[in-house]
This record gives sequence, structure tokens and C-alpha cells, in this order.
Amino acid sequence: MDNLFIVRSPLQIINALEAIEYFHLKDNILVIIYNNTDNTNLQMDKLIKLYKWKEIIYVNEKKKKSKYFEYIAFTYRLKKRKYNYLFFSNLGSIHKLLLANIKRKHTYYIDDGVETLSRYNDIFLPNRLNQFTLRQMRFLLAGLNIYIKDNIHFFTYFDLKDFRNSKIVRNDLHHFQKKYFKDMKEDTTTYILGQALVSLGFLEQEYYFQAIDIIVQRSKNKIVYIPHRTEKVSSRLQNYVSKNFEIRDINMPVELYFLENKIYPHQIISFITTAFFTLKKLYPKTKMAYIYISQDKILKNKKAIEDTYKSIEKLNIEKIDID
Repeated sequence: MDNLFIVRSPLQIINALEAIEYFHLKDNILVIIYNNTDNTNLQMDKLIKLYKWKEIIYVNEKKKKSKYFEYIAFTYRLKKRKYNYLFFSNLGSIHKLLLANIKRKHTYYIDDGVETLSRYNDIFLPNRLNQFTLRQMRFLLAGLNIYIKDNIHFFTYFDLKDFRNSKIVRNDLHHFQKKYFKDMKEDTTTYILGQALVSLGFLEQEYYFQAIDIIVQRSKNKIVYIPHRTEKVSSRLQNYVSKNFEIRDINMPVELYFLENKIYPHQIISFITTAFFTLKKLYPKTKMAYIYISQDKILKNKKAIEDTYKSIEKLNIEKIDID
């Protein structure tokens, strides 16, 4: 019986590959959903080549027109078969529609960054998965279900607990460690993992660069700044470039970049990146530090960010308070 993976980000593909190894799965079908970020789509294209999929189904969401009829046809196409495992991450209309209509034995949510924490706390724990918008209820007119009945389990590297009839299965990234951890070389570089906090409206630009200023002043090592795949490199950031500060656009998930280039990083600094959770498992000896953003500086989603900080604190990494 086939297994179905529905992904729309590079990290989701990495976690899908880990799930294949962990659950010893064969006959795996990949549904890859493209979005409006070209860099994200290019990274996904690279990652899907790491595994020989039984079938790859491409969905393009870059178009802005209504996808109502497209989603209906796609759901009817996939629901013709029964599946053993189904893995997903996002909770958009197409994901919910597939979850409500596809027959399978096992259903697992795989990590998609720190969104896992907010979805676990705000949707799954309080049992709010079956809350629908009017747009989603339209699919009833096409003879499709919208109510999700299955127990959804988690394959995750976050420290979560079982709830109701759902269980937590720990993702320790063993597959990538086994595949790449040979002849690793430790360097002396400080890596700053950039984030799109300013462009997404979470943080004022001045505060973001106040944090970068402090790191630059304190660091005795060369700094390599790795922009997030959705981050726009501003002229303000370009002003830091010198023999001791480099902006390095890696065009792949940072975890895979270090592994493929045999780098055992000396130090990693960032804000609220999911990479802390993955890299901590891969590189336990690396010095890591997170930049704490005080509540009064966060412009939106304050609760979700605070919940993320609580999880980061459990990693026992250094806290940088710039206030």
C-alpha cells in the first residue's frame, strides 16, 4: 500500500525523508505544493532529488485565482486510492480537504518550523481542527467531506506530550546524521541565521539591527550571515560586509548546507528559528545563542513567540538580551 506525503517547504521535505527511514516506508508518493517564493521552490526542487519517489505530484499555488474546482478535482484524484501512511504539515484548505477525504491507516503531522508549537497548542490540544470557514464549507456542495475524523499523531523534534488518542513520535534526524556525519570539520566561524522578522511585520528594523550590532561588536571570530530563504537582504545589512563579515546565500536549508559541506559549526546565533531544534540534535557541541526579543518590541503574534521561547529555553542554549 502506498504512503502519501504532502509538503510545501524545504524543512517539510527533510522531515518527510526522516519519516521514510524511521517508519521503514516504501512506495512513497510526494505531493509538492509550490508557493509564491521562488527561493523556497528552488530549495524544494533540490531536496526531492535526494530520494527516489514512486511518484511526484506537483501543485502550483502561485496563481491568485480561485482554486475551488482545482482542489475538488485534485481531491477526487487522490481519494481513488487507499494509503498506509499520510504525512502533512500545513492546515490550509487543500490539506484539510485531503485529510477529510483520503482513506488511510495512519496520519502524522510533521514539523514545519515553530508553527508546530502554535498548531499543537492552539488547534490540536483544544480540539479545534474541525472549525471551518464558509469557503471551506463550499466543498460539501461537490460531494466531499470536510470533517476530519482520524487521530492525528506527531512526528516531531519538539518536546510535546501525547494528547487524547494521539501520540508523539520523536524525530531525532538519525537519517541525516547517518548519511552525512563523516569527516566533519569544526571551524571557528560565528554563523548568524537571519530571519524575515522585519519584512513580515514582527519587528521594527531598528531593533533587528540593534541586535546585529551587538553581535558584531562582541564577536572575536569571523561572522557569516545566512539570510532566511524568504528574507530580503537590505542595503543596511550590506553595510556590514567586510573581511570579518560575510553574507552567504546558501540556497538550501542550513542543516543540509552544513552537512553537505562537512562543517561542524563553532557558534550559531539567531532569534526564534526552528533551526535551533534541528541543529541542536545534529551538532550538540556547537555553541548556540538566541536573541531574546522583549514583549514590548514584538509587533504581533506575541503569545506564539513567547511559547516558542519557552521551548527554546529547554534546549539549554545561551540567551542574549539586548535591552
